[in-house]
Amino acid sequence: MSMSCRIRIKGRLDESWSEKLNGLHIRSLEGAGTAETVLEGDVPDQSALMGVLSTLGDLNLAIISVDTMDRDSTDRDQKSAQRS
Repeated sequence: MSMSCRIRIKGRLDESWSEKLNGLHIRSLEGAGTAETVLEGDVPDQSALMGVLSTLGDLNLAIISVDTMDRDSTDRDQKSAQRS
């Protein structure tokens, strides 16, 4: 069951890390003197998500937040809403 995720970290990470981070899209945020990075995309399961979080931990990057949404239930909800 795939899920969509959004991970926010403190610090900068360039796009070259995308392949090692399960193909997640990497976007840097600028503002108020703090550098943050957002990683977004789909992961196949929780194990893959844990692998991404482990890699970020190995890089000593502080994780600010992790948001996930079950992709299959989202698709079901959208299809139900369209039928109504």
